[in-house]
Amino acid sequence: MNNGFLLAFDVGGTYIKAGIIAADGTVLEQSLTQYESCANGTAEEIIAHFISITRELAAKINGDPKARISGIGYAFPGPFDYERGISYIRELNKFEAIYGVNIGEKLRSGCEQDAGIAASLAPGWRLAFENDASLFALGEAVHGAASAYNRVVCMTIGTGLGSGFVENGRLVKRRSDVPENGWLYHVPYENGVADDFVSRRGVLGLAAQLGLRLDEGQDVRELAQAALAGDEPTIRVFRLFGERMGSILEAPLLSYRPDAIVIGGQIAKSGELFLPALADKLRGAGLNAPILLSENTLLGTFRGIYHLVAGADVYLPEQPF
Repeated sequence: MNNGFLLAFDVGGTYIKAGIIAADGTVLEQSLTQYESCANGTAEEIIAHFISITRELAAKINGDPKARISGIGYAFPGPFDYERGISYIRELNKFEAIYGVNIGEKLRSGCEQDAGIAASLAPGWRLAFENDASLFALGEAVHGAASAYNRVVCMTIGTGLGSGFVENGRLVKRRSDVPENGWLYHVPYENGVADDFVSRRGVLGLAAQLGLRLDEGQDVRELAQAALAGDEPTIRVFRLFGERMGSILEAPLLSYRPDAIVIGGQIAKSGELFLPALADKLRGAGLNAPILLSENTLLGTFRGIYHLVAGADVYLPEQPF
């Protein structure tokens, strides 16, 4: 991979964020572009949209006649067969048309048949998929905020809760001290699961329970602004959010005992409002790992894509205790 660029896609239900990564792992921030996801299109339209974005990125490196694309990596939401490149997303109002479709094969074929892309592909180029939160975890643990630690749990908090467990630079997905796939979203809590509470709707739900009313168009951002301005009711919302997050995640975190915890995602932008309460809750349970905020969730994810596509050994073998 030393002589080629990588193309990276962070795929969401509303937007696709794409960019170019240099051979040394540097994310070329000037190349970062956001596109509509076209997630409700037909299978043909969705595939064509990915090919169109790839062609646009390829054009950005074609100024160098020696430049080649050594690989393309996709951070894709689940459920998804990442090894084979097959989406199993349905009933989520996104990408339903590609349910059961091997989009890995279709994207590879589409790139190799597209004149605007094929000329830039290096011999033996790679195409790979992995869960978006897993790639964020890999990027932060290997190249980002937690690179000085061996056992790391990384979480993204936004519309839902994403997570990944990393040990010595490799993802831990199936082991007795880790939830299946390293996913915390389905940890049971009260009448639901962690995803219902450690998320945007979790913050908004707490605000509603405390009698706070948001005007039309207002969201977590406005609550955070009010809290930072000293509004006591909204300060309480975020404090309770941190305490509840600690209660929900205490057991799986104690099972793994990470050396560090990293938090990214949209809700992490309000981290200073809820992290002290979260840290206090976990300390009370006997876990003193530092809690770090990602400097840039997208860059963390792209660094994980680099690590994956560049051919590193990114998975820890199953080791039941």
